[in-house]
Amino acid sequence: MKKTLIALAALAVTGAVMAQSSVTVYGIADAGVTRASNSNGGVGVSGVRSGGIATSRLGFRGTEDLGGGLKAKFLVETGIAIDAPTTTTLGDRGSWVSIASDSMGELRLGREFNQTFLNQNSFSAFGTNGVGNSLIFSSRSTAYTNALKAAPAVENNYLWTNNAITYILPNTLGGFYGTLQYAFDEKTTPADNKAGRSTNLRAGYANGPLNVGVAYNKTDGGTNATPATIDTIKSTNVGASYDFGMAKVFAAWAQDKTSTTATGAEKSKLTGWDLGASIPVTSTGNVLVSYAKVKTETVGDALDDKASKFAVGYRHSLSKRTTVYATAARISNKNGANYTLGGTAPTGGVKFNSTGYDVGISHSF
Repeated sequence: MKKTLIALAALAVTGAVMAQSSVTVYGIADAGVTRASNSNGGVGVSGVRSGGIATSRLGFRGTEDLGGGLKAKFLVETGIAIDAPTTTTLGDRGSWVSIASDSMGELRLGREFNQTFLNQNSFSAFGTNGVGNSLIFSSRSTAYTNALKAAPAVENNYLWTNNAITYILPNTLGGFYGTLQYAFDEKTTPADNKAGRSTNLRAGYANGPLNVGVAYNKTDGGTNATPATIDTIKSTNVGASYDFGMAKVFAAWAQDKTSTTATGAEKSKLTGWDLGASIPVTSTGNVLVSYAKVKTETVGDALDDKASKFAVGYRHSLSKRTTVYATAARISNKNGANYTLGGTAPTGGVKFNSTGYDVGISHSF
């Protein structure tokens, strides 16, 4: 009897410790067949691609109860190419450690979402994956690459922010939410001159069927031996969604301004908007539609680059974790714009179209 009581006591203590901390392994496996082609002789593509509606990934997250309402948390998440696995960087989809409190919010240290990306992704019918992805998202990758490509050791962080301090407001504010983020440049030589330093802000309100949010980001390109080639980029976007039951509608507007770091002179401005909807047609199936336009104004160019995109798709849930999907999209380019679908090579012509589709399956675990 005495040994039994000791064993039960030990089990109880072990259970209490286990209840105070936990580690979860999770992920998404998403792959499909993609076909995309461009008019005017542009190079097309067809084959199996990873990430038709969600980026394939493997992640680890954990929480420890510290008592007094405090928790320690961590996340390490890595992207995986399901169709053709290659060498990846551990934690490339987020890597941070934090202290969190229900009443005081959460303070994270490490690699975290750029808040303008996170806000933009929240108000798009198709999100940022596959041929249906938001045009105002895919076009801003070009803006960031052009602005920061000459800067020494600067990540084109329209998606992620390295070396960041991120503070998230508690979720006890009656539907109001917000995030403040600052990323250090972490450079050690004068030539780098703050390259990569960024500030991110996001605020919004979500209650019942309504969600509305606004975000701002500034990334410093720094200066080097040829400062005229290095830019600072500022991004602002606002979005809203409302679930009417018969359909959930989305609307978003975004602007990315590039200016020469050394002088502050504006060089280009990318502006776009996106409208979309998710419409339940069965208890397990949704039809998705979206239409978007973008325009790039560049100092010295006679005409503004313009593009529009239409996408339609269907997603059917086979279970809570498994979804099959099909998406078709078309981009129309004008005045030198060269946005394409499926990673295809542009024609470089004055006007051309890019058309494509995805058909695949996504499973979460």
